[in-house]
Amino acid sequence: MSKMNIQAKAIDPKETYQLIIHTARSLFMELGYRAVSTRQIAQICGVTQPAIYHHFKNKQSLYVAVMQQTLHQTELDLNALLSQFKTFQERLTQMAIYMTAHFEMDMGQMFHDISHELHPNEQRHLFQSWAKAFLTPFEKMINDGVSTGEIKKPELMNTNTTEIAYLILNIIKSILEPENTTRLSTEERQLKAEEKTKLMVEIFINGIRA
Repeated sequence: MSKMNIQAKAIDPKETYQLIIHTARSLFMELGYRAVSTRQIAQICGVTQPAIYHHFKNKQSLYVAVMQQTLHQTELDLNALLSQFKTFQERLTQMAIYMTAHFEMDMGQMFHDISHELHPNEQRHLFQSWAKAFLTPFEKMINDGVSTGEIKKPELMNTNTTEIAYLILNIIKSILEPENTTRLSTEERQLKAEEKTKLMVEIFINGIRA
């Protein structure tokens, strides 16, 4: 596990809340839900376990809060990129770079934790939030690309917008490599993300046929 130099100097309850969220997110992303305890989170934050339970009912409610905040921020960021860039290729490139460079979450681990560790109601809410944060922006990108004539209509390929969005997300997931990129500096991660993303976009749009 990487060292986390987090000092608990927060006095304001809002600062304490965000400190707990930030610390828990790093641990959940690195180790997975089951391997992380509230005692461990409290120790790293420099607070007591009762301080955590003041803000969160239990570990599950803390995990849900972490995921909801993470997904909400991702939704805002991806939609901002949709507004900033206009062509399908620009959008695909920038959205993939964003996810590859900044989204250290192991998506497989996240889905496993949600499916196996949470109450069915929480599972449903988080999967809805995931779809809104990830799937919807990519579906919009595809529909806009069809409208402008930049890409084929999905039905001409015997598929639909949602299936193409899932395909793109799975391709991006395959190049995330969190176990490798977490050891790189921010600049190194950015450069690696741009390099791999541009290759992915080139192959996705133009193929590899000579």
